[in-house]
Parts: sequence; C-alpha cells; structure tokens
Amino acid sequence: MIETNRVFPPSFASVLLSTLLVGSAFLSPAHALPSLPTVTISDDALIAEDIHTAIAHAGALPHHMDVPAYIAVDARKVAHIHPVGRGRVLEVSVVAGQMVTKGQPLLTYENFTLNDDTQQRLSAEAALQEARARRENARQLYDRARTLKGGAISVGELERRGAALREADALVHGREAALQTMAEHIRRYQSSMEHPNAGQSVVVSPISGIVTSVNVATGQEMTASSLAPVEIENLSHVWIVSQVDEDAAGRIRPGDRQLTWLAPGEAPLSSRIDVIEGHVDPKTQHILARSLVENPQQQLRPGMLVKTRLFSSEKVEGILIPSTALQTFSGTPCVFVLTAPHRYTLRIVRTGPSLEGQTVITDGLKSGETVVTQGSFTLKSQAILAPSAEANG
Repeated sequence: MIETNRVFPPSFASVLLSTLLVGSAFLSPAHALPSLPTVTISDDALIAEDIHTAIAHAGALPHHMDVPAYIAVDARKVAHIHPVGRGRVLEVSVVAGQMVTKGQPLLTYENFTLNDDTQQRLSAEAALQEARARRENARQLYDRARTLKGGAISVGELERRGAALREADALVHGREAALQTMAEHIRRYQSSMEHPNAGQSVVVSPISGIVTSVNVATGQEMTASSLAPVEIENLSHVWIVSQVDEDAAGRIRPGDRQLTWLAPGEAPLSSRIDVIEGHVDPKTQHILARSLVENPQQQLRPGMLVKTRLFSSEKVEGILIPSTALQTFSGTPCVFVLTAPHRYTLRIVRTGPSLEGQTVITDGLKSGETVVTQGSFTLKSQAILAPSAEANG
C-alpha cells in the first residue's frame, strides 16, 4: 500500500514562494534535457494548493492489457435435438433465439413409429394369450392321459401328449420373450427428452439454454436420421473470447489471470485464460484468448460485447508510487521528489506497468523517498511559468 501524507497548515498565514533552482538531470548525454528545476514552496502554499505527498516503496506490478472481448457458446455443449421416432410435425412450440428451460416443450409430432410398434405389441400380446391357452389345453390333455395310463390311454399316446405340452410351453416362453423385447423397444419413446401420449410425442428440451435453430415446420415429416429439428446452446458455461494484438500475445499464457467487465461500474468477473489460439483470427485480425466461465444465471449471452483485462504472470520489479505523481517534462516521465524541507526537485524516471492507481518506477527513484501526488501538476506549472529565479507570491 502507498502511504499518503496530507500536509497540515501551520499556525500562521504565509503566501506562495516559488524559487527555480538549477537541478541536475541524470539522463545520459544522448538523452540530455534542459536543466531540471527545484521548487521551494511554503507549508501554507501546500495547503492552499491542496498538494499531497506519498512515500515510495519497493514492489512489483504485472504487465497487463485491456482488450475488447465477446461471449461465445461452448460448441461442445450444443444440444442437437432429434426425435426418437418417425412422424409428422403437429406443432412447433419455440422459435430461434428463444430462451428455454429444461423440460420445456419444443415440438409435438404424430409418432408413426410408435404407432406401428404399439400395434405390433398388441399383436404380440394376443399371440401370447393364444399360446398360453394352447399350453393350458395341452396340460389338461397330458394330465388326463397320465390318469388313464395303462387303460384307455396307451403309453405312446401319453408320450405324444407330453411332447405337445413341452412344445406349447416353449411357444409361450418364446412369445413372452418377444413381448418383453417389444415392451423394451417401446419404452425408448419415453425419456427425459420425449413424452409419448396416445400416438403423439412431445419433444422437450434436455437443458436450459437458447434455441439457435428450428429446422422443421408444422405438417413436415421428420425422421431420427434427418437434420436436427431443433438445436439448443447450453449456456451453463460460455467462452469469454478476448481479442489480443499479435505483438502483445506473447506476454500471456494459459493459466494467467483475467478480469471481465460486463458493464462500466460493475464488479469484474475473475477467471483464468484457458486457451490461446495459435493463428490470427481472419475476421478480427487478432489472436483470440479464450476463458471458459460458469454462467449459472445465464447473464452472459452469445455475441455480447465485454471488456477484459489480461494479466501476465511475469511481474516488473521496482518502486511503487501513485500514478497521480507522474508528470511529463519535455515529453519524458518525471516526478517531484522532496529533497529538503519545502524543496521539491523534478526528477526524470523510467516507468513500468500501471495498475489500479499505482505505477512501478524502474529507474530514477528509491524506496522511502517522498513524491508529490495530488497537485504535482501545480508544481510543474509553477516551475515552468515562474518569471524569475525567485518569485514571491
């Protein structure tokens, strides 16, 4: 944290006294600037001009970049809704672009396949009943033959009736197996995505999301193998796609921190960079950096424009000061440093990254030195505009 000092007024009034003194620049001859001034200013003048100071201290800031971004769907989670059976569309309940919730009806169709399978099941049930009746008759004939064995019924007749009973029993087992298979086949029409009722099936959404396309109309026939009648984007997770200049893309890596602002003044959404594409996007002429984020409230919609700040994992070491302390002198960054009581000398500095109101100084300043923050422009103006080497205000 930067420690900021407010200068408090003395017990007596005084006026602004600015004296321009010749300072020594620390730049090399190749970068020589005009002599750097020192401004002497009274305590009362500091108060009157609302000038503040801060103590510089050692620290580090990461490189970062603020770039435009947009929201994109995760294509791996797009639901392509297909009917289980073949049939004719009776009603389409959604339109492209509509938000839907899990279980919401999408379309209703007359299920030809279900109707055919239902008729086959009814036939299989009738055949099973017939087989069971035949087995019951064969059992009665066999039981009677056993009772009359050795009398009215010969041994050969008993064996023949026994064989007929075994054959009837095998037929029943076969018909039961066929009916069981048919029942399991029909059960596939009843699922979390499709609800059959009286020969019709209602197809419902398996997820909450946004309808991206509707490819059928009322009266149209469709099959399970045709183009998906409805496609829905799952918005539980979405990509935040940042557009990075090609020359700056080398500063970021997968895993680096990212902040996303949905709107000015709102708290940013924090995430990590997951993927940095290896080619320049032909549409935007940028490198695309993707961050996959949860979207439980579905407030992030595909195509939405946002702003992101991408942080490099590498930090720049130096001296931290409030960014308000920075001024420019002959186009070069500078600060006013307290060099003696009431005396502030302009000093040229070399700057690194700035973040959240702080700037790292990589050369020209030491930890523990006092710099002018708020009001530094006033000192710069006084230094430039003072008409003589010593001016009394």
